[in-house]
Amino acid sequence: MKTISAEGGKLLLLVLWLQSVPRGHGCPAMCVCYSEPRPTVACQQQGLPSIPAEIPVHSQRIFLQSNRLTAVRSTSFSSCRNLTVLWLYSNNISHIEAGAFFGLDKLEELDIGENSDLRIISPTAFRGLSRLHTLHLHRCGLSELPMGVFRGLHSLQYLYLQDNHLLTLHDDTFLDQANLTYLFLHNNRIKIVTDHMLRGLTGLDRLLLHQNLVTFVQRRAFHDLGKLTTLFLFHNNLTELSGETMAPLVSLQYLRLNGNQWVCDCRARTLWEWFRRFKGSSSELECHVPLAGKDLKRLKLEELEGCYDSWRLPEDGGYGRARPGETPLRAPVPRCCLQDMDKSSIVSSKGLPNSRQITQHPPKAKENISKTKAVETEQAQNGTHRKHRLNDSPSGALSTLSNSMEPPGLSGELEPSSNPSGNRKACSEGPCLKGHGSVTRAPDLRFIPVVLLALGFC
Repeated sequence: MKTISAEGGKLLLLVLWLQSVPRGHGCPAMCVCYSEPRPTVACQQQGLPSIPAEIPVHSQRIFLQSNRLTAVRSTSFSSCRNLTVLWLYSNNISHIEAGAFFGLDKLEELDIGENSDLRIISPTAFRGLSRLHTLHLHRCGLSELPMGVFRGLHSLQYLYLQDNHLLTLHDDTFLDQANLTYLFLHNNRIKIVTDHMLRGLTGLDRLLLHQNLVTFVQRRAFHDLGKLTTLFLFHNNLTELSGETMAPLVSLQYLRLNGNQWVCDCRARTLWEWFRRFKGSSSELECHVPLAGKDLKRLKLEELEGCYDSWRLPEDGGYGRARPGETPLRAPVPRCCLQDMDKSSIVSSKGLPNSRQITQHPPKAKENISKTKAVETEQAQNGTHRKHRLNDSPSGALSTLSNSMEPPGLSGELEPSSNPSGNRKACSEGPCLKGHGSVTRAPDLRFIPVVLLALGFC
């Protein structure tokens, strides 16, 4: 009898103790809790409309993916100071309150991906997450990232931003991410990679920018990426990429640039020269124009001549074609094309150079040429008559003197090289000296007209 009473007393004490334990130490309904290898609360795929309020405070891992959650409140995880892993992907989250992750300074992995209604993130959403090394924001319907959204995330190593609607990224977005090694930006709508968009990523190993709308990469865009080993830029709208832009990528091993609209003319020379030094693995760079179908890397340098008329490029060609209602951006006219445009040597759409029309003389020189030719013709036809006019009167002598002041060799020096005969006109009557490419008259005896003038008054 005493034994039964003792057992009953122990059972009563156990019931009382269980009732006295705070509900937060228990496991939420519809969830599974276990302590090995780390204290974990697993509530995935339960159709939960909101985050449970009874999550144990000692939890280190919380799995809430594949439910029907719509918001993350500032109090949802405020008591879980030991949290290291939080999975919230594949829900209907459209709003994350400011301070939702405040105080989670031990958090290492945060997955909010595949919440297509999120679209906007607060600039301070991730403040204080100093130990965070992995952040998933893929397929969240994001069209932009607020300035400074990743500020203070010095431990971040893996950042997943693919499959959104990002049009651009602010300069210095990743200024605090010197430890970032993987950056996934593929399948967005980014059009230009600016000089400072990737600044600060000195430890980046892999950059995926494929399947965007990239038309231009500025010259210093890869300046800080000296440790990058993998670069994917395939299926974009690139027509050119300078060798100067690629020069900082001294550790690059894997490069994919296929599926773009490469223009294989003078603007591709620096990239061609960079590939001569590149020791890694690369995809083909299929020329779009003017050497359609050829691999840029296999061309000879002399094939990259002239400048293709970039206005003839199709507006919607290539894998990275613009979405409806969007105007594709184009890179500025390359320097080599500006030089060729000055020489009127733009390559036609068939890849063949048009006839060159090189102007060797300015308009004023042409006027002088026609004038001197007329003078020479007149001198050749009426040379004898001019001799007689010298003796006729003082006015005739002065007229002849003024005509003789016209540079006699001008037509020979400025005559276009396209002259069909290839022969210059013979000297007009009188002694002359012939040199290479010029005709020079013997020194004029200028005192003779003065003497004749004096005789005329006698």
